[in-house]
Amino acid sequence: MLGNVALTLWTLMLLELLLACGWAMAAWRLDVPRQAAAHWAAFSLGGALSLGVLLGVPNAPATPAAIGLSSLGTVISLLCMRRGLLLFLRLPPADGEALAVAMPLAVTAALGAGWPAVFPDVVRVVVMCTAVLWLMSRTAAQAWDALRGEFGDTTAFAVLWPLVACIALVVLRLTAALVWPDVTGRLLPAEGPFHVALALVLLVLTLLVHGSLASVVLLRMVARLRHLSQRDALTGLFNRAELMQQLEARHRMLVRYGEPFAVLIIDVDHFKSVNDTLGHAAGDAVLINVAQVLNASARDVDVLGRLGGEEFCVLLPHTDAASARLAAERLRLAIADGHITWRQHAVWLTVSVGLAHGDDPDESPSHLLERADQALYQAKHSGRNRTIVWRPSFA
Repeated sequence: MLGNVALTLWTLMLLELLLACGWAMAAWRLDVPRQAAAHWAAFSLGGALSLGVLLGVPNAPATPAAIGLSSLGTVISLLCMRRGLLLFLRLPPADGEALAVAMPLAVTAALGAGWPAVFPDVVRVVVMCTAVLWLMSRTAAQAWDALRGEFGDTTAFAVLWPLVACIALVVLRLTAALVWPDVTGRLLPAEGPFHVALALVLLVLTLLVHGSLASVVLLRMVARLRHLSQRDALTGLFNRAELMQQLEARHRMLVRYGEPFAVLIIDVDHFKSVNDTLGHAAGDAVLINVAQVLNASARDVDVLGRLGGEEFCVLLPHTDAASARLAAERLRLAIADGHITWRQHAVWLTVSVGLAHGDDPDESPSHLLERADQALYQAKHSGRNRTIVWRPSFA
């Protein structure tokens, strides 16, 4: 009959095989980067094989050779996990560094299994813990900055805490082996209360580490879906729906804190003639160029979006009426000073700008946008290529 430790390790092995199939399926059928998912499938499969070699024949003690191969396989599987995470985060895999530090320790532990008199269990435990500790610590350190930059500090910690828990477990295992070598210095699948607890914790942490990897994938997918739902597919600027959300947010700041802002509606002059003479592909190139110029010329705090067709909108937070006029002219001149070349045809661009300043908390965002649109109408009918500020006479 299987002991508690062996039964837990068999459960963990079957779980690793299922997880390997799951990651392989993710690489094949789901929108998960194939290299990363393949590495994580190898991580799971390597862990399962290492446990299978370690467990060997049921009710039979593990041989020194099996223990050595299992140690080597464990380190290789952790290297796969580390490399997959770094690839997923678009970080250099640093294979030379990992192989130079972890693999000599793993090979030492594997070879030492053949000479138990020279390499007793406690020495192999120390060597293996050192290799695993370095791998886990280095992986967490390398992933931390990338995750913070992409998702923020709180999410980065939530993703990496299972790795931190694994590091804590390895430190505890190493300390226990050094302090109580007769009780805790034996390798799994040795039986005993300490090793039962160790096997159960190992099972839980394995699930948590895979959950951490899956959460990174899910976070990236959610961020991508959010980006697609907020952005105009052609220009990359905010789409109309998101622009309205931003406009309402600026209005709330005006109501609560009295922070004025301005709305610019920018329309590309004679855009229909570009489509009619050069084709819609040229028109798309014009819109992309205008978006790029606006992005390059606007302030970091400004909010840029495409209302639809050839109309763009810029929200100017913390801006009084005079500063808004200067900003509108700066954007208009930045577009007029350049041109695009489409199939050897130079296309010179100008835009008309309608400006409305928001400083009345009782005015609705939609009415403010309507005022900017009325000013744009005046700019288009006053000769184009100019900025018009809304006045009550337009109403």
